Amino acid sequence: MSAGETVRAAIVAGLLARAEFAGIDGLRRDTAANALPQARVETATSGDWSTKDTPGREVRAVVTIRVARGQSMRLPMMIAAAEAVGTALSGDLGGWHVGSAVMARSRSFDAPDGTKAATVEHRVRILQN
Repeated sequence: MSAGETVRAAIVAGLLARAEFAGIDGLRRDTAANALPQARVETATSGDWSTKDTPGREVRAVVTIRVARGQSMRLPMMIAAAEAVGTALSGDLGGWHVGSAVMARSRSFDAPDGTKAATVEHRVRILQN
């Protein structure tokens, strides 16, 4: 599995284990655009983070969360959970070893479709085992 796919799978697994993301569409499979609340995890970018003798990647993973306006009180808890899941990545992940995992940025906003949304971006640096 590629570095990006490995990081994405680890974050999805972490989110599915959290009560704040119970029953959320979009983590395991595609969902209808109007199914709310929903969350998606994508690897935005990936760059070289190799050492002299070990291949490595720096992966930017973004968790996007959308809730209906009536569920907006749920959004801060979901953001906090997504931040915690990404920064908790450590150890071995399917052929890769986590060097560091930090939350790079987080923001919430009113989406153009009338929903409340948030993005949580993590920077995960991993070395190949």
